[in-house]
Amino acid sequence: MVYHEIREVNGKKQNYLVSNRRDKGKWKKTSKFIGSGNLSKQQISKLKKKFEQELVTNKKYEYLSKKQVKELENLKQNYIKNLKKLSKEEFTKFQKTFFTELTYNSNALEGNSLSLEETSLVVNENLVPEGKTLREIYEAKNHSQALKYLREYKGDLNEGLILKLHSVILQNISERFAGKYRKSGVRITGSTFKPPIAEKVPQLIGNLIYWYKKNKNKMHQFELATLISIKLVTIHPFVDGNGRVSRLIMNFLLGKKDYPWINIYNKQRQKYLKAVRKGNEEDYSLIFPYLIKTIKENLKDFGFI
Repeated sequence: MVYHEIREVNGKKQNYLVSNRRDKGKWKKTSKFIGSGNLSKQQISKLKKKFEQELVTNKKYEYLSKKQVKELENLKQNYIKNLKKLSKEEFTKFQKTFFTELTYNSNALEGNSLSLEETSLVVNENLVPEGKTLREIYEAKNHSQALKYLREYKGDLNEGLILKLHSVILQNISERFAGKYRKSGVRITGSTFKPPIAEKVPQLIGNLIYWYKKNKNKMHQFELATLISIKLVTIHPFVDGNGRVSRLIMNFLLGKKDYPWINIYNKQRQKYLKAVRKGNEEDYSLIFPYLIKTIKENLKDFGFI
């Protein structure tokens, strides 16, 4: 948390920005002088944002290099700046396009055969393309509903949110399993990794939420969101829908700190799955650079960079 502090020095008003945060169990206070005399709220707000960015980029992180952090912060600021330039109508169109593409790609990654155009017909016009299964239609509708729920959700990450998203993802598809942890073992197609036994799932999810609460004010938000997503899919708590829920949670956490949501392209499915499988073994060397590159591609596709 950064706040504005006024100090009297030799009878003169001195302005400082102060950050007070916990670091390795201890409170760490950092101050920055921003000028003498009276400063406008606009000046203070602008300087505060700059100071907050400096704090993030200067901090050492376990999985991100300084170069990566700086790149992420620049991408974030570029994203925010470009969104502010959009008119209300342009912003609505951007959201509609982005979330339609996100729904298409997230489902396609899991084998759904709907094209982007067909996905748009389903989620935006409530039309049913010919030759597609009911399951595929509901997967598109459900993912769109899950996105709507997340965008309106004001709470924090918890077990209830994970179960709620899963119940939405599988509604009208598999009511028997929707919003419920698996009761049997599962295998991940194309992978030698074996998820934990079903009996351990509730405790592992509890451990994951505890880990999140312990680290959410310590880690870079991109680090946090990525690791939660990978850890969740490694637990593989559900019979079906693990990948989609994990990506929804990742984007929810990114959005909490104003980072752009990530639309993982189906055309890069093999690269994504390779990075995830490495992550299943707690090797995160591929997933971070892969996702940073994907954010850049997302922003380029919308003409933001």
